[in-house]
Amino acid sequence: MVRRDFAKSMKIKIILVIILITLSVGILYFYQNFINPKPQLIGGDKDAGGCLIGAGYSWCEVKNKCLRVWEEKCELSTDSTTKSASCSQKGGVWYPKENLCEVNKLSESQCITEGGQFNGCASACRHDPKAEVCTMQCVLTCTFR
Repeated sequence: MVRRDFAKSMKIKIILVIILITLSVGILYFYQNFINPKPQLIGGDKDAGGCLIGAGYSWCEVKNKCLRVWEEKCELSTDSTTKSASCSQKGGVWYPKENLCEVNKLSESQCITEGGQFNGCASACRHDPKAEVCTMQCVLTCTFR
């Protein structure tokens, strides 16, 4: 009879310990997630172009860069001075008569990626159609309009 009572009391103690552990884990979970949650960091999220959303930047496909739309419009300027400056940034030469930028140091894939038109065999006299002497050679060009 004593053995039975001892076994019964051990079962009750084990059940009570399990209940206490379950309650403790539940209370700890509730405290960590609802009473004292960890602060969420702000400003680290980036958009598909790699721009910091929290800082107000967004990707501008036209200008191929991150910008804040209230500081700079996401559109190409038709101003030839702006186009000339943009051409210089690309390492190119601006031809105002033809209204185009020519960059001769880009590979075909780089040219296309940046929105240019690649020509693997442009004429060496392409900017001087009245040239009297012109060598027959191909010049790699990437042009932007």
